[in-house]
Amino acid sequence: MQLIRSIQPKRRMLPILLLLALGAARPATAQMTPDQTGLRQLEQQLREIDTQLRLSVPADQPVSERMQLDVGGSIRFGFFAIDDATGSTRILRQTDGMLYAQLDLDGAHRFFGRLRFRYNDFNSGDSFDGRGDRFVTPIGDRYWYQFDLRGLHRARTGERLDHNFTLRVGRQFVTWGSGLTLSNEMYAALVDLEAFDFGLAGIAGVTPRSSTVDFDGTRPDFDRNTKRRFFGGLLEYRGNPNFRPYGFALVQRDRNDDFRTFNTPIGSFPTDFNYDSEYYGLGVRGNLGPQVRYRAEVVHQRGRGLSNSFDPATGAQVEQTEEPIRAWAGLLGASWLARDANDTRIDFEFIGGSGDSDRVRPGETFGGNQPGTTDRAFNSLGYVNTGLALAPDVSNLLSFRLTYSTSPFPSAQRGDWLRVGMSGFIFAKADRDAPLSVRTTDESRFVGGEVDFFVDWRVTSDVSLSLRYGLFLPGSAMPSGEDDPRHFFYAGVTYAF
Repeated sequence: MQLIRSIQPKRRMLPILLLLALGAARPATAQMTPDQTGLRQLEQQLREIDTQLRLSVPADQPVSERMQLDVGGSIRFGFFAIDDATGSTRILRQTDGMLYAQLDLDGAHRFFGRLRFRYNDFNSGDSFDGRGDRFVTPIGDRYWYQFDLRGLHRARTGERLDHNFTLRVGRQFVTWGSGLTLSNEMYAALVDLEAFDFGLAGIAGVTPRSSTVDFDGTRPDFDRNTKRRFFGGLLEYRGNPNFRPYGFALVQRDRNDDFRTFNTPIGSFPTDFNYDSEYYGLGVRGNLGPQVRYRAEVVHQRGRGLSNSFDPATGAQVEQTEEPIRAWAGLLGASWLARDANDTRIDFEFIGGSGDSDRVRPGETFGGNQPGTTDRAFNSLGYVNTGLALAPDVSNLLSFRLTYSTSPFPSAQRGDWLRVGMSGFIFAKADRDAPLSVRTTDESRFVGGEVDFFVDWRVTSDVSLSLRYGLFLPGSAMPSGEDDPRHFFYAGVTYAF
């Protein structure tokens, strides 16, 4: 947790006792809460693995036949070894089976459904949420319908329309812009209008309660009952594939309506929860010649949220107030494609987000923004790659990533049968006095560095093997007792049918 500079010397022991008591805080009518930090970190780490699995679904392109039915599935066996903040290694064995069906009619109507049977098997005492071994719900995790006007016209006339209208409705995975503001499963309606070299996209949706891990880990049932609604629009220029600027507005409304009393050794703290936010972004993506791709996005966050229910300097209960949110985040990336026989590429990415120096935790209400102050911490349900071993959230983070990947043994028949790569990260704090989603001190900005390795081996046309290893090397901002190297290891084999 962040050490607060404003604490007076004679009062230093009281907030320290309070911060230590946060881990033991109990609601008045519930048992001990899950390991909030570890569960949020696990969610961030597994997202990178799950991204690869999500891309194994057939590409979402219109068909020209009258009707086409595609059915299939896969089963994946994975092994995880993950170091937590204390240096303990937690072991997870995961069996992940999927069955899907996709029906295309007239090149315009697409129906997709997927069942997912995922079972988590932890070593004794290693579960992050305290619920142990279990099936992960829901079983039906994707089902949507899509209409494509251009596909319908092409199927009937063989001609391509200059304009288009698409609509997708149902439970689906939504990535908004670069993913900084929203990258999550949702029950949503997505609309896209295209005309005169411009595209206008719109979204209206709500998060699935049982499969969304909220950014506020102190909220009751934050990992199994999250209700946040989203509405937004995005305008993009599509007339030049080498230069595609866009701007968007995205509104998030908190519909959780929660209350919780934190009982600690030094007092009880009744706490209400509410966090409404809006995100306004500008971005661009495109190409610089045949070998360089680029992307950039900057986001300004506004809104209002409830303040903390205690004063970190004194440990006293305080009245919660609704305070303004003024935060920012940004992303800048470039990819160089060698276009050689090995499909070699180098990727660079910078990610930054603002932090709030009077918070104890960056995304939470209990231990959050202080009454009478503007909340500067960037929080969202977005996702970007911040490594495997540390996996911090964007709030108050400066992250630099450089990735090299190649296929070392290409062949004419199977050019992608083996692919290897390595990523290097450097992590720092945007505000030295503000917290990260992992514990740090306010003595330094430098959080540390990380090296991630990956191997993807297509053993046969149906069987593939994936290996991931991440090593985080702590910097001077990591507190004593949590400054040992952290490891992340994953091995998985997938059979597709």
